Amino acid sequence: MIMDDELLKAALVALGLREDASLADIRASYLAKTTQGRFQAVILGDEHLERDFNRYYKSYITLLKYYSQSESTDLNFYPQDQIVKFHFNQGLYFIINRDYMKAMEKFQEAHRLDKKDVLVLLYMGILLMKLKNYYAAEKYFLEAVDIDPQSDDGWFYLGENYLKAGELKKALAMFESAKRLNPSRREIAFRLREIMDKMPQLFHHEGEKQPSLLKRIFNKD
Repeated sequence: MIMDDELLKAALVALGLREDASLADIRASYLAKTTQGRFQAVILGDEHLERDFNRYYKSYITLLKYYSQSESTDLNFYPQDQIVKFHFNQGLYFIINRDYMKAMEKFQEAHRLDKKDVLVLLYMGILLMKLKNYYAAEKYFLEAVDIDPQSDDGWFYLGENYLKAGELKKALAMFESAKRLNPSRREIAFRLREIMDKMPQLFHHEGEKQPSLLKRIFNKD
């Protein structure tokens, strides 16, 4: 395949590779770049992380096309956990770029191979939530927090799903769980204020024995 030398060099630089890199080297570097800790959470809405992920993904695809005429690109030659990651990365690329149908196809392929991957479950739930299928989205978010109760993303997006579905009491409980795990997460405060505006009675206890829930949530006196 004929390819612009500058494009090829840029792809190699992005993945930290030399010009004599093999296809195995390219796959290894791509997986290492896209499994960094900063990508092991939902990155949607973070322009910096989305841009970096897109750069790694596009660089990998560029190099894959270059090698496709001379070396095997069949995923079946790779371990299952890597195949899951390849499918997941495709799904993440598509959801970042708002191609939701392709994203769901790729996440489903990853989920078929690994039912316990929390990130796959979260992104499938987010996709269904974007399509306003809140009932189906709930199933995936519940599975995610059942597998990993320490995932603040899991509790946050479960709350987000309930909030969009109009189930404010459930949403409030989920956001409280997320806040306990990640008190500094700013989106939680925004969502709690949104719920307070819609149903202020949820933030008050009977009598005056305890401070309002709003004050406890925001750690105020």
